[in-house]
Amino acid sequence: MNNFDLRKIHELILFRDVCTTDNGYMTEASSLPRIELETEALYVLTPKMSVLFTPKLRYYRLVVENEINRHINAATELLEADGSEELTKFILKKTRESVTTLVNEAKRLTRLDIGDKNWKNITSETPYIPRYLKAAIEHAVFSHYVIAELARCWLELQDRYAYVIGKAGCYDVSLFYTSFVGRNPDKEFELIRFDKYDEEAKHFKKGRTDCCFFYDNDEYFATAIQEFTNRLHLHHLIPEGLDTKSMMSLFRGHSCRTKYTWLGPNHVLTHIIKGLTKDDNPIITTWPEGTSKWDVVSCRFVDKDGNALPNIRKETVRKGFESVVKEAVDALAGYL
Repeated sequence: MNNFDLRKIHELILFRDVCTTDNGYMTEASSLPRIELETEALYVLTPKMSVLFTPKLRYYRLVVENEINRHINAATELLEADGSEELTKFILKKTRESVTTLVNEAKRLTRLDIGDKNWKNITSETPYIPRYLKAAIEHAVFSHYVIAELARCWLELQDRYAYVIGKAGCYDVSLFYTSFVGRNPDKEFELIRFDKYDEEAKHFKKGRTDCCFFYDNDEYFATAIQEFTNRLHLHHLIPEGLDTKSMMSLFRGHSCRTKYTWLGPNHVLTHIIKGLTKDDNPIITTWPEGTSKWDVVSCRFVDKDGNALPNIRKETVRKGFESVVKEAVDALAGYL
């Protein structure tokens, strides 16, 4: 199994001489097998080729690109086959830790480039490349290129599995650079979202399918859930066989895969959920944090035929049901 620590990139960052002549690098580059992404790319890195001013840089560009693609392919293949939240978290954690470490290693390549003079030189309109500066400028260019590839690596996996992280915890290109690199993105190595990003994003998982609610009340948790369940039974909103123990799983704030059959009108459930999750003083919250309460409803509740409930957030409460909603909300609110 791939260790997912981008170990090969650690070796490549040393930027060792693997050939003794420029022609040797050209020959090696032409014979390299190309590793393409096996999924639709979400981000495209477009190098300004004139900045890659030596055969050694052109060779290393292809090798690094191959290794980043290899990592993304291995991660997506494993996660699509397994699908577990735990493994997804592990792969993302390992990738992020490795990317962060490697960015710092890449930055150290230019530790002697005071004031980024070599980088500013090669990216100017009239670069000056005397023989004695060639190696230092190569290191500066390679540092910037590797960091751009590492950004691509993280953003590809982050965006594809953003449901584990939560959208608020995701980086865009600019924020990645300012947070991890300490500067703005390089226009010479432009990293942008692919033009088919929005189309591809439609196929992403939208959230954890094992999501639920969290009722934070250790002392009276069981009593409150029992009363809540009794109120739902009293008004024939859930099946008689759905007991308090099963209902507890919906509010534990842990992974839950139980499906709860809703027998009542959808608008009643809408306003019970709204009453329990008021922004100013919520009685329950969602788990994982940041999950939409309506995604929880869609994942956990089904109708009498076993079909997942649709998005019911816009349902309006009907006259005669206000007291039913209030009883259910008060069953949990009354014990806080």
